[in-house]
Amino acid sequence: MRGLLGSLSAVFFGTLSAFAASPEAQELMDRAAADCRSFDNGEFDAGDAVAEIELRSQFGTMTAELVDESKFACSSAASLYCGTGGCMLNLIVDGTVRAWQATGWRLIEWGPDQFLLIGRDGGWCGGSGAQVCYEALVWSNGTILTVGPSPESRQTESLFKKD
Repeated sequence: MRGLLGSLSAVFFGTLSAFAASPEAQELMDRAAADCRSFDNGEFDAGDAVAEIELRSQFGTMTAELVDESKFACSSAASLYCGTGGCMLNLIVDGTVRAWQATGWRLIEWGPDQFLLIGRDGGWCGGSGAQVCYEALVWSNGTILTVGPSPESRQTESLFKKD
């Protein structure tokens, strides 16, 4: 009876996943598990790292997967998946994985729109790492838009950044 009540409350409060992880999400978890095993034969737990989300604007709606590596755990390494600037947050849209270093995330409703707000290390916004910074991602006309640099250009920018 206790198990049945727990299952019913999980369904009611939305804590059970009603979808199977995509191959891309599974690959991210498999790599994380391999990293954990390679560090003193640790045991990996993905926790509730995979979530299905919906982003929408007046220009359309898109369903995507998030793989939040802050939910990962490894028995042999307390901080294997996160650093001082946060953890990787992976957004999977139509088989393409985009990743952000994040201190957290939240879906925000603004009128008819729903967008993804990502907490970032202050360095991503031109400040110091200890400062607070946020980046918003919205679905518009078949693509993700943000005022921040694209994930693809971030790697290039860091190569050419002068101290």
